[in-house]
Amino acid sequence: MTMVEPETRTETHRPLHLARGMRYKWVAWLASGLVLVVALAMIAYALPVPFLDSYFRGQIIEQVSSQVSCPGAAAVRTEVTVGGGPLVPQALHKHLNEVTLTVPDATLSGVPHARFVATMRDVTQPAGGTHVGSFDATITVNFGFLPTPKGTPKRTFHKAGDGGLSVDVVMPASSADNVKAKLLMKMRLRGQTAQSVPQRLEIFGKTIPAGQVGDLAGGVRSQQLPALPAGIAYKSITPKPDGVHIEIGGVSVNGLDTLPTDVGGRTVSYSAANGLLGINTTAIGVPLTIHTQPVLGAGALTLVPKVVHIFGGDHQPTDAIGKLVLSQINADDLKQSLPALPSGVTYRSVSVDPEGIKVVVGGVTTQPFSVLKQPPGNPTVFGAEGGLLTATATGGSGEDTPVVLYGKPVIKDSALDISPDQIEMFGVRFPAVNVLAEVAPQETTYALQKLPEGLTYGGVEVLPDGLRIRLTGQDVTMQRGALTGSAC
Repeated sequence: MTMVEPETRTETHRPLHLARGMRYKWVAWLASGLVLVVALAMIAYALPVPFLDSYFRGQIIEQVSSQVSCPGAAAVRTEVTVGGGPLVPQALHKHLNEVTLTVPDATLSGVPHARFVATMRDVTQPAGGTHVGSFDATITVNFGFLPTPKGTPKRTFHKAGDGGLSVDVVMPASSADNVKAKLLMKMRLRGQTAQSVPQRLEIFGKTIPAGQVGDLAGGVRSQQLPALPAGIAYKSITPKPDGVHIEIGGVSVNGLDTLPTDVGGRTVSYSAANGLLGINTTAIGVPLTIHTQPVLGAGALTLVPKVVHIFGGDHQPTDAIGKLVLSQINADDLKQSLPALPSGVTYRSVSVDPEGIKVVVGGVTTQPFSVLKQPPGNPTVFGAEGGLLTATATGGSGEDTPVVLYGKPVIKDSALDISPDQIEMFGVRFPAVNVLAEVAPQETTYALQKLPEGLTYGGVEVLPDGLRIRLTGQDVTMQRGALTGSAC
């Protein structure tokens, strides 16, 4: 029997402990890779990763920009800045912690070139809009772009010294039709001319020295008074409630050489002695003198005979010779009418001396205010207060008047209200309520665009070159176009 040996097989066998080691290494490598991936994901989640941040930032900016305003609504592209921590987790969760939105140049509430800056927190973008947890924003407009209401004069805005707003504007003449002004004047005499000198002006509830309002007071007013005889003068002039009181006084002298030289067809001359006026003439060729005493009567001066000097002797008017001489003289020839005097002024006494007949005149006449000359312009009502003449007129000068409005702008009922607290005219500030009670008011409100629910207008700040309006809100949903007040 032949024995055949089995075929010998060459085979390599690894030790068991070596096979198990290779398997464990593969698992370790796999685990390490997973850990690295997780670590990288965690790093990307927790820390900024430039290429991921750039990608997500671009996506977010584009999405936010397209949602909050309509295409073409802003002259300059909307700027969006995302903050509030790492961007990747915010993008993955579609929940932005903080977004700063800047619209550098847009038309807001009808004002062109306005700047809008908003800080929005807890921002999400559900279907149909952008939801904001809290909202703080400002709208800044330059004074030069604030509109002037239609049909009103151009306005120029400034920041006032007290931090408020001042507005230069021209008030149309027609706006002042109901303005009431009272000018108080001191009256004085310059010869036979009465002058009224402005002292102060009362207008819009305020009293202003006349020198401070210049041309508005009108300067000194002059009025010629009636001429008076020589020796008689205007002494004083004082306005009182019942009229203008004018004191007149003096002595009127009729010189002997001014008296008539023909009386009753007889040539006469005059002399004065012992307070009597002597009338020298002739009768039947005999010289005689009738000594008379001037006596004041009702509107006339009468020469009353006291002594008749004839034939070298004095005779009483009651004796035969005296009666005979006086019978040759017409009594009317010894009477002279006197010029009428204003009421309240009288001829007080008369006397004779070598200078002539002297008549004393004195008194105070009261003239109604209607005798005063009306100044040009609106009808003036004259009166008196405290010894001063008052001239009250209603209505303006007929010319446009530059004014300055001062106030603190506020937001009222979704409108910007720049109603003034004070109004400056003629270089003087008046309480606006007093001025507006008489002056036709101008439009001082600007309608602001409607805001999304939850967002409200706050205060207004006056800047050196414009206004800044604040907006605040909670839980606000903005539809596309909400910033520009319209839907896309």
